[in-house]
Amino acid sequence: MNIQRRVLLLLTVFISIGLQAQINQLKIDVASHTLVSSDDIRPMWLVSNEWGRFEQFGQSESLLELGVKYNIVSNDNFKLQAGLRGLVNFEISKSHLQEAYINGKLWFIDYSIGKEQYSPLIYDDHLSSGMFLMNSNARPLPRATLGIFDYMPLGFTKNWLEIKGGMSQGLLNDDRGDKGNSANDVLLHEKFAYARLGNTKLKPYVGLVHSALFGGTRSNGDKIPIDFWATFFAKGSAKLGGGEQTNAAGAHMGMWDFGLYWNHNLADVHFYLQKPFADGSGLFINHGQNKDYILGVSIYPKEVKWLKGLSVELIKTDYQSGEGIPDPVYPDGYEKQGIILMDQIDDYDQFMMDVFGKETSGWTGDDVIDYMVINENYGHDYGGRDDFMNNGTYYNGWIYDGMNMGTPLYHTANLVRRYASSWQEVNQVNFFNNRVNGFHFGAEGYLSPSLKYRIKTTYTLNKGTYGEKYRGRYSWDLTDNYYFSNPKKQIYSMIQIDWQSHWMQGLIFRGKLAIDTGELYDSVGGQLSIVYSPRF
Repeated sequence: MNIQRRVLLLLTVFISIGLQAQINQLKIDVASHTLVSSDDIRPMWLVSNEWGRFEQFGQSESLLELGVKYNIVSNDNFKLQAGLRGLVNFEISKSHLQEAYINGKLWFIDYSIGKEQYSPLIYDDHLSSGMFLMNSNARPLPRATLGIFDYMPLGFTKNWLEIKGGMSQGLLNDDRGDKGNSANDVLLHEKFAYARLGNTKLKPYVGLVHSALFGGTRSNGDKIPIDFWATFFAKGSAKLGGGEQTNAAGAHMGMWDFGLYWNHNLADVHFYLQKPFADGSGLFINHGQNKDYILGVSIYPKEVKWLKGLSVELIKTDYQSGEGIPDPVYPDGYEKQGIILMDQIDDYDQFMMDVFGKETSGWTGDDVIDYMVINENYGHDYGGRDDFMNNGTYYNGWIYDGMNMGTPLYHTANLVRRYASSWQEVNQVNFFNNRVNGFHFGAEGYLSPSLKYRIKTTYTLNKGTYGEKYRGRYSWDLTDNYYFSNPKKQIYSMIQIDWQSHWMQGLIFRGKLAIDTGELYDSVGGQLSIVYSPRF
């Protein structure tokens, strides 16, 4: 039985069961989508932050979307809902089951099990450029998530303190290639914790998000050892050995999330500052090496029909803890090579003589580091080149089915190779363009009671990645003819119009026009959709 028949059979069974129950517990949506593009690279806002429903490449695509949700149980102490969603592509081999999940609530604990188009961190992906982590860009992956998904007031503080948080375990079961440093069936561990001030119109908050890749199987069949608690706490593991013994088990990304909700009579306002990091140099923001951010504001006017939502963002992710190499290494030509483990040096004066031929007296580890910063690291602090979304142990990094699981502004090797002139690639990591600065604007509203618009436009300055600018993360040798030697400007824009039918409730006709233009590539694309969500 081919995948199209499986999807249709599952949906038919689910609908049949649901229709035998109370009709108001059932939600159905059906849609048809047709996309066209002038270039093999489709405009970004035509396909991004859409849960991976549409292909990133190709000049045309047509598909049928069928979704069902059914509330099985709903009372004060227990809620249970199930959902299915199938995407039937006219190119049958690309059809798949997009969603298959159960979710709900047990007392105050939320849960979600399966493939669901949901993230408890998303603010407003359809207007903003998207969360740096755990956003809606890639297809939903099989996972189990448990926690408090929405802010819950704590009664013993008289509701002055609100909290939310949770933990998720997932499986990256897509095809992740056969490179030596790639791995299939990689495990994904994610968790988040937030606290917010309550009982007031001004609600400041702070949150911390952690995402980690671990385990998996190499292309040669070797299993990557798992040390869950070392991965959980981002600690070194003797079980894994090598660099993961001295640094952290697995691959890690994280984000500080600061913000403020303001409930005003004229509008609801949300200010936020996301500070991404890839290791301790970025985690401890007081160290001064975390200079990257997504700074944004979302405004939702209450009495303005033509403007229901507004998003403005400033984006800076090019610093990544600086230009310096991540760790001190032995100089070329010395008998030992690799990372210098400072805590294993007994006599720093002897070390300086043996390695650098320099006579010193009474030097400390800090003195040695200061010397190497000036003489070996070109004046840059160690701990740089964080390389967001990349990891040398896991080639694909934070990718699922070819799409970034975080911000869509980063470009994979597969995308860059389609528009960039060639250079001698290092090709040890998957994201070839992750040092991106930019400005984003999004808005939506009603032109008439039945006509809704949505616009997004993003200006970016693209600087590539440290791992390709140099001949690797630990090298100072510049790559010849590197495409991003000079930053490249690019603009991504999209306008969407929805028309609500007068003669059939729940029927929407949708049109999109998207344009990407600049120094990277030029592409124009469009989408026509018919969406029907009957209301029982």
